[in-house]
Amino acid sequence: MNSANGTWSLPFSTGVAVQRYLTAEEGLAAAREERCSHWYVDASLMEDMPHNWSQDRSRRLVETAAEQGLSPILHGNFRAPLASEIPEVRAASLDYVRQEIDLAARIRAEALVIHGGAFVEPRPTKAHRDAALERFVSLLAVVEREAAEQGVEVWLENLSYYPKFRPFSYVFTREADFATVLDAIPQIKFVLDVGHANVNQSLALPAFEAFAPSIAALSLSDNGGNQDAHLALGDGTLSVRELTDAIRAKDWSGVIAFETRNASVEAGLDYLRAMWEAADADLVAATGA
Repeated sequence: MNSANGTWSLPFSTGVAVQRYLTAEEGLAAAREERCSHWYVDASLMEDMPHNWSQDRSRRLVETAAEQGLSPILHGNFRAPLASEIPEVRAASLDYVRQEIDLAARIRAEALVIHGGAFVEPRPTKAHRDAALERFVSLLAVVEREAAEQGVEVWLENLSYYPKFRPFSYVFTREADFATVLDAIPQIKFVLDVGHANVNQSLALPAFEAFAPSIAALSLSDNGGNQDAHLALGDGTLSVRELTDAIRAKDWSGVIAFETRNASVEAGLDYLRAMWEAADADLVAATGA
């Protein structure tokens, strides 16, 4: 264990975050109990939406986090319809996200996590998805710039791919979407949600290998491949060993966040460490070293 920040050390981990879908103060306590360095403040919870934060509440959270040596990550509301085809709705969504930027600055968040939200089409096609992504990226560029002006780093998180769940479709779900965003906003950072990337596609490994230099964090959970289930690593169809091998090959480092509902952070770290050490053992066996 790293006594400096209370996290279990892994060669590639610069921090460990926990997401327990609790209010900010309860989440901080959970992070302290699980000896993490970070925790998610979830703006999709009514209690933690920007309008429910007074200056006094923000100040007290900052003070408590500093006392505990913890840093928040503000997980923006994934429901914000930043890709809506209605200009007035997009404008209102941008105004809302500006409140999240202000909140992230006030609570001294490590980052503000942004999502593409959803768009509505009776029969969503590739053209519809591309158009929705273009609308989203145009606002994301504004969000990233204004956040940077306040000293807030934006992490863009991929959502799950549900090709048959019309008329509602998530935005920013495909491998090509990462490239499109980087072309438009080269400085953007990603949090690759490997659980989301495993829903109805096998995106986690190719996305990591293609975009590792722009990935600031990994959000970790497992599922059976058909829906986002937030299972413990090893309880689904995600190939964690392939991912840790890719982390080694790319010499990647960053924050790892656990959104597992049926397992502790410690269990997740133990699983990652087992995958890492298995690769070490395979290398020794192969080389005879």
